Amino acid sequence: MRLTRSLLAAALFAPTLLRAQNPNLERIANDHYTRSHDYDLIHQRIVVRDFNWDSLTFTGHVETTLTALRPNLDSIILDAGALLGIKRVTGTGNTLLRTNRDGDTLVVLLPRPVAFGDTVRFAIDYAGKVQNGRGLTFIDERPRTPRQIWSQGEDHDNHYWFPTYDFPNDKMTWEIEVTVPPGFMAVSNGALVGDAKDASGARTLRWRQDRPSATYLASIVVAPLATVHDTWKNVPVDYYVYHADSALAWRLFHVTPDMIDVYSRLTGVDYPWQKYAQSTVADFFGGMENVSATTLVDWLPDAKAYQDRPWYQHILIPHELAHQWFGDYVTLENWANMWLNEGFAEFMPGQYWRQKKGEHLEEDYYLDEYRQFMQIDARRRMPLASLGSNNIYPKGALVLEMLKNYLGDQRFWAGIHRYLTMHSFDNAVSDDLRQAFLDATGENLDWFWEEWVYAAGYPDFTVTSAYDANTKRLTLVVKQTQRDTLKADSSGMRYVVPETFRMPVTVRVGVGSGPDIVRTTWIRQREDTIVVDGVPTAPTMIVFDDGNRILKTLDFDLPTPLLATQLRLDANLWNRSWVIQQLAERTSDEVAQAALATAATSSDYFLTRAEAASALGGAPATVALPALAKAIRDTSSQVRQAALEAIGRVGGSEALTLARAAWRNDSSYIVRGAALSALVRLDSANRRALIVEGLRTPSYRDAIQNSAIGAAVRSGDTSLVEPVHALMGEQQVPSYGLAAMAMRGSKRALDLLVSDLNDSRRYVREWALAAIAQSLGPTRALPALKAAQPSLKFADTRAAVDRTIKQWEQEGQKTGTPGSP
Repeated sequence: MRLTRSLLAAALFAPTLLRAQNPNLERIANDHYTRSHDYDLIHQRIVVRDFNWDSLTFTGHVETTLTALRPNLDSIILDAGALLGIKRVTGTGNTLLRTNRDGDTLVVLLPRPVAFGDTVRFAIDYAGKVQNGRGLTFIDERPRTPRQIWSQGEDHDNHYWFPTYDFPNDKMTWEIEVTVPPGFMAVSNGALVGDAKDASGARTLRWRQDRPSATYLASIVVAPLATVHDTWKNVPVDYYVYHADSALAWRLFHVTPDMIDVYSRLTGVDYPWQKYAQSTVADFFGGMENVSATTLVDWLPDAKAYQDRPWYQHILIPHELAHQWFGDYVTLENWANMWLNEGFAEFMPGQYWRQKKGEHLEEDYYLDEYRQFMQIDARRRMPLASLGSNNIYPKGALVLEMLKNYLGDQRFWAGIHRYLTMHSFDNAVSDDLRQAFLDATGENLDWFWEEWVYAAGYPDFTVTSAYDANTKRLTLVVKQTQRDTLKADSSGMRYVVPETFRMPVTVRVGVGSGPDIVRTTWIRQREDTIVVDGVPTAPTMIVFDDGNRILKTLDFDLPTPLLATQLRLDANLWNRSWVIQQLAERTSDEVAQAALATAATSSDYFLTRAEAASALGGAPATVALPALAKAIRDTSSQVRQAALEAIGRVGGSEALTLARAAWRNDSSYIVRGAALSALVRLDSANRRALIVEGLRTPSYRDAIQNSAIGAAVRSGDTSLVEPVHALMGEQQVPSYGLAAMAMRGSKRALDLLVSDLNDSRRYVREWALAAIAQSLGPTRALPALKAAQPSLKFADTRAAVDRTIKQWEQEGQKTGTPGSP
């Protein structure tokens, strides 16, 4: 849909005070958050070997080449972790160079000042040591997990394992050489240019990253890994997984070449690196887009899990791949512009699935992003472009989708191509993206940036409608009710919420048997009136924001028959979801209940069926159960899961029979987990036996076991503490289950968690302390930890407990809360 020139001009030149009132915009525009540096890092050769899992140590050597960015440069300031023991620093001709240390800073003193543009070279030998999880993570062997090491650089943690310039606004090339024990593999960035074994079987692998990228993207993975080879055109695409997982790798990862192809075609920029590797590791938070060598969590789905649309393939793989363009090829200038990395990476999977499966899957993807965004925004409202912004993933994706819908596909992708090619192998800030769209399309989007990038919030619409049969006119009164009430944070920064968002909006009016009437106009004021003439009869459907082009909330009280018609006829999944929410609140309205029952059993897309089934959980059993009984036989496991969750709320003997059958017979892990939860709610006589059975039932990502742990916590049955504790060595969730039981008053659960601090397995000790610290907090946990201190057997655990106690006591002194000595 293209707007007339007059409408566009009226919107673009509407007066705004937002820029003058927005201090965040001023800081972002002035590059306030970019770090200064007086040299340009050109290349580093990083050599690491002699890894010791017990002491968390290794031997390191780094050779650095840089050029001076100011005259008379007499010293080089590097980021280098305080635990790195610098042995010696040598310059040209092996001359020893003096150094100074201050915490995580290493100053290399040059033998004489160098001129602007001169090249400087020096080498550092050091004894590497880390605090586990900072820069490098060492993991001991445990069930289903081999011994391994992996690095994590973002935001600025790579300097904990090699001295470097650890901020994204300087790019370099590098070479990483890793010597690993016999049977191990080391994966890093760029091309593999060396692979040799010594007489002991130790293996030295040399990787060369010959195209510049940011230092936080340098990485290593060290583990006994199998390699599964694939390609895109002539580019190697390899998957590194545990040997036990090698049979699972191809089905999961073989989508990657097609994703590379689609992203290359959409952006107009071919995949820019020498290879693409994906390596799986334990205890990872998800994925990290290390340049040409993504690191991923080791949750490979088994064959049965694919019916549940695993997050891994649907979101994780395409998200991290997108970073190879957005984050690695073009990198944020500073962390206040992080949405340029994460927003794009979160946006691109929706575009891939649209290309492969159509608009419904695209809408499905962004509807999930919308729900995440609303939850995060409710906790704290921040702009996209701001230091420490909490909503860069879902809001970034949604704002880019909104911009694509506004510009249209051709203009949007032309702007993206311009952005990528203008800043290839370089850095960018938010305004560079706006400028790229201006260059590519001729349209200045400063108004869009001011509202959606530099300001916080979104429009809250309240809409009322009135139809005049005499004039055949439908009138909508549209009010924006959001308020700019945010307070300044501790730094004095106060983010701004626009009192008025400007945007085009489309209204669709259904008129029975005739064609729908569609009108588009601009919203430019806090209260606007939209008039739709030529409506021949009373509307049968009124859709505000047809196609859901605006990120918003909507309060629009429509009669139930109009909502029911919209649920049946509206193609947009967000609009359907909004309608289902409205109908679900009308628990005594038979028309609403019938519409939900129909949608749950016959809608054309599984997500609508699942949402309608879930909504029936609040309907009378006579209406809900016939529809839910049918929904339990749906081909989609997500619909069956939603139906079982609703059945648990509806209750009754028929619901119990349906839940039992699903628990015994359904092939889906998530459906069986939902069935177990429903049974525990419905069958009190057998509750404990069911929970214990669930605790012993294996499934992908422990979906059934975790459902049973949640049920055990909610049951309040303290006899389940021991069965939950028996799982402590298998996975991490039981530790949090025990913490939740302790929160509910179980002394035995807390005692067992504390006793696990002396478990012979380090990972169990770490899990126990994490659950205590993160779930219980100082009020409950501090006395228990202090009492346990004298009896702790392991030095690493004693140190970790000491740090936790010290942190709580310091926080208590500041706030006057429990935890102060």
